[in-house]
Amino acid sequence: MAKKETVYPWQQIEEQAFHAFREWPLWLVLRQRELAAQQIRNRTTAHPGSAAGVSLSTERPEGN
Repeated sequence: MAKKETVYPWQQIEEQAFHAFREWPLWLVLRQRELAAQQIRNRTTAHPGSAAGVSLSTERPEGN
Protein backbone atom coordinates (compact mmCIF):
# COMPACT_ATOMS: atom_id res chain seq x y z
CA MET A 1 0.00 0.00 0.00
CA ALA A 2 1.24 3.49 -0.86
CA LYS A 3 1.63 6.06 1.86
CA LYS A 4 -0.75 8.99 1.73
CA GLU A 5 1.08 12.32 1.71
CA THR A 6 -0.01 14.84 4.27
CA VAL A 7 -0.56 18.28 2.77
CA TYR A 8 -0.46 21.07 5.29
CA PRO A 9 -2.28 24.38 4.76
CA TRP A 10 1.00 26.31 4.72
CA GLN A 11 2.22 24.14 1.85
CA GLN A 12 -0.83 25.09 -0.21
CA ILE A 13 -0.29 28.76 0.57
CA GLU A 14 3.39 28.48 -0.33
CA GLU A 15 2.54 26.86 -3.67
CA GLN A 16 -0.04 29.57 -4.47
CA ALA A 17 2.47 32.29 -3.59
CA PHE A 18 5.07 30.68 -5.85
CA HIS A 19 2.69 30.65 -8.82
CA ALA A 20 1.54 34.21 -8.12
CA PHE A 21 5.16 35.39 -8.02
CA ARG A 22 5.92 33.67 -11.34
CA GLU A 23 2.80 35.13 -13.04
CA TRP A 24 3.17 38.70 -11.69
CA PRO A 25 5.12 40.17 -14.66
CA LEU A 26 2.50 38.85 -17.07
CA TRP A 27 -0.33 40.41 -15.06
CA LEU A 28 1.51 43.74 -14.98
CA VAL A 29 1.83 43.79 -18.78
CA LEU A 30 -1.84 42.92 -19.23
CA ARG A 31 -2.92 45.60 -16.74
CA GLN A 32 -0.78 48.25 -18.45
CA ARG A 33 -2.36 47.39 -21.81
CA GLU A 34 -5.82 47.54 -20.28
CA LEU A 35 -5.17 50.95 -18.71
CA ALA A 36 -3.68 52.33 -21.94
CA ALA A 37 -6.72 51.20 -23.93
CA GLN A 38 -9.04 52.71 -21.31
CA GLN A 39 -7.14 56.00 -21.44
CA ILE A 40 -7.48 56.16 -25.23
CA ARG A 41 -11.22 55.42 -25.01
CA ASN A 42 -11.70 58.12 -22.37
CA ARG A 43 -9.86 60.72 -24.44
CA THR A 44 -11.91 60.08 -27.56
CA THR A 45 -15.34 59.85 -25.89
CA ALA A 46 -15.12 62.45 -23.12
CA HIS A 47 -13.43 65.28 -25.04
CA PRO A 48 -14.41 65.23 -28.71
CA GLY A 49 -13.62 68.95 -29.06
CA SER A 50 -11.05 69.70 -26.39
CA ALA A 51 -10.35 73.23 -27.69
CA ALA A 52 -14.02 74.23 -27.32
CA GLY A 53 -14.13 72.81 -23.79
CA VAL A 54 -11.16 74.91 -22.69
CA SER A 55 -12.62 78.16 -23.98
CA LEU A 56 -15.94 77.55 -22.24
CA SER A 57 -14.31 76.95 -18.88
CA THR A 58 -12.69 80.41 -18.85
CA GLU A 59 -15.92 82.32 -19.48
CA ARG A 60 -17.79 83.86 -16.57
CA PRO A 61 -21.12 82.21 -15.76
CA GLU A 62 -24.19 84.30 -16.40
CA GLY A 63 -26.23 85.50 -13.46
CA ASN A 64 -23.38 86.18 -11.06
